[in-house]
This record gives sequence, C-alpha cells and structure tokens, in this order.
Amino acid sequence: MKQHAIFPKVATDIFFTQLKWASGFLGVLFIVNIGKLVLSSIYGYEAEGFFSSIFVAGNIFMLVVGILAIYFLPHYVGNGVTRKDYFTGTVLASIGLSITIPVIAFLVSILEQFILNMVNIALRAQTINDVDIDDNIIGDIVQSIIITPYVAPQQNWLLAIGVLSLNLFINYLIGWLISSSFYRLNVVAGLGFILLAINIKMLKDTFLRISLDLPVPGWFSNLDFLPSGIALVGILLLVIISIWLIRLLTRRVSVKL
Repeated sequence: MKQHAIFPKVATDIFFTQLKWASGFLGVLFIVNIGKLVLSSIYGYEAEGFFSSIFVAGNIFMLVVGILAIYFLPHYVGNGVTRKDYFTGTVLASIGLSITIPVIAFLVSILEQFILNMVNIALRAQTINDVDIDDNIIGDIVQSIIITPYVAPQQNWLLAIGVLSLNLFINYLIGWLISSSFYRLNVVAGLGFILLAINIKMLKDTFLRISLDLPVPGWFSNLDFLPSGIALVGILLLVIISIWLIRLLTRRVSVKL
C-alpha cells in the first residue's frame, strides 16, 4: 500500500505553531504602536506606522524563529517522521509565515491609516533607505545587518509585501542555518556559519538594493554595476544555497531525543 506524504502535515503543524508565536509578537507590537500614536497626538510629533515597525522588529523575530526551527527535528524524528519530511515541511512553513506576517501588517496599516486620517494624525515619512556609507568595517557590518531594503506600502503595496516577505524569509533561513550548524557540528563550525550567514544577509541586501535602485553601502558596494536582472538571480541563488546547506546539515544528523 502506498504511503501518503507526511510533509504537508508537518508544514501545517509547524506553520500554525509559529503563527501563534507571531500572533503574540504582532499583538505586542500593535499595542506598542498604539501607545506611540497616542503620544504623538499629545505631543504633536509624527509617529512611525505599523508596517514600518514590522519591517525592523520582524527581521529579528524571524531570525529567532529560524534558530528555534531545529528544535522541531527531535520531536518529529522521535515520532517516526523522516528528516526529509521535517526539512520539506519546515521550508513550506517558513514560506507561509514569511508571507502571512507582511499581509497582516499591510491590512493593519490600511486600517491604521484610515483612522489616523479621521483624527488628523500624520505618520512619519520613512528614511530607512537613506544610509550613510562609513569607512569603519564594523560599522559597515552592523549597518548592512540592520538596514534592510524597504518599500513603503503607500508607494507600491504589492512590492512592499514582496520585499518584506523576502527579508523575513532570508532571516528565517539564516537563523535555521546557524542553529543547524551548532546542532550538527561544533561551536567553532557554528561560529563559521554565523559569519557565512552574515555574508548571505549582506549579499541579499546588496542584490535587493540594486534591484530597487537604492544606494548600495558596505562590503559589496562594488557590485552596484550589476543589472537588476542579474541581482534578482543572485537573490534566488542565495536562497537555494541556504536551503541546500540546511538540507546537508539536517539530512543525516544524529537526533538528541
């Protein structure tokens, strides 16, 4: 008798588990943002919108969720699920979560803008993409990690959702890659994968900036001559390489039950 694939159920289980975490994260961020808007109306300054808040905090959240993804492996393998089904299910769940969070953020931002227009409160114009190029190497690294290419939903809502989804997905993958390396290998190798993850993140941001015709700071600024089409292919290759490395690390890993 032909056995049914298990990975769809794994993907659904992981997706809804992580969506619960995301709901708590979004709820806290929503309350904090309401507080900022109230203060802005009292003191007369422009507040940051909900979508922009997700842009910064969401990347950190997805990095942490990606790091925690490896800890689903012992649970599923202990219950008879293959490592391949765990891997495939987690990839699908990460894609679903990376799309769901920006969609929710966009819908909330529409409601937010509607209410703010009624009470005549203005949102602050974002200057996230206005970066200062620094000759300090450490500064370049920190800047490249923190300042991720951004598109405002007011400019192009579909592109804004797509860019944020890509940012969240990459952060999930590099978090998962780092935790998988520590789980499978050792501390020294794990530190090496952290450096690799930083470079993947910086390269992705560089390619995305080129595609969006934004300033290109940091170590890879000499790549700004590339056409946007090549840059998009570069992003795809980075995603494929990250997923391939995760698969290599988790394919034959000994499970700590």
